Amino acid sequence: MKITRAINIFLAGLAVMFLAGCAPMVITGGADVEKSAFGAKKRFAVVSVASMKTFQGEKGLLQVFKNTDEIPGANTQPLINKLKPRIIKALKRDKNIKLITERKVLRSKAYKKLKEDDRKIKILFTSVDMNVAKGYKYFSEPEKYAKLARDLKVDGVIGIYMGFSVASSKGGLSINGITFGSKSYSPMASITAIAYDRKGKVIWKDSTIKLAEPGDKKAIFIMDFTDVTSTNFKKLHPKALEIGGKAVDVLMTRLDDTISGKGVSSIQSMK
Repeated sequence: MKITRAINIFLAGLAVMFLAGCAPMVITGGADVEKSAFGAKKRFAVVSVASMKTFQGEKGLLQVFKNTDEIPGANTQPLINKLKPRIIKALKRDKNIKLITERKVLRSKAYKKLKEDDRKIKILFTSVDMNVAKGYKYFSEPEKYAKLARDLKVDGVIGIYMGFSVASSKGGLSINGITFGSKSYSPMASITAIAYDRKGKVIWKDSTIKLAEPGDKKAIFIMDFTDVTSTNFKKLHPKALEIGGKAVDVLMTRLDDTISGKGVSSIQSMK
């Protein structure tokens, strides 16, 4: 099974459902965990940390046809680089995982020699480019995960995949696309973890999506020109990092709850 769930869950988050009087909800599915594969003495290694290259969301008219790298803040490389230590730390402190050091993984001959996969995820007739956290490689093939598990002499290897987006909402009165009032922006972060054992079997697969409180508000008194100029993605990075960290913590809590027998819901609140 190739790594496509991260994208599928992220796209599902763009079409959230709302329950009366409740926070926005999204169907992510339950946590798939092979409980016997985890425990205080089970050794794991993180071998891939990546994110979709583009900070998804509403762009201004002048940004639509621009290359991602030309739009300030639209490239997620800084986000995944800054979140990587948070991800490793969360996994390292989990009671059901004995994580070997990042240094041991990245400096191993096995990791250095293994050729990474194309940094793209194919969805139907298109593909999504991926960014990879500094020092890591991008892997999508189960066989490569299994090989790394054997070569690193661990019980399982983990891949972490994230996506970032910005959702906008308009307040006040809107007439023929012209907004009188205000406009707010809310960063959204998704995270998917997939772990394989030495045989290439999936032993952990789960995702979550979190939506931040509006991170930017602009008062528009006559016309909303934001739609025809640009979206300030860079200004939303601090909130995106904050909500991305929260998503990491939620994912680990779901793992522990599943292993302990509590179970987790397939419908999650995005707040």
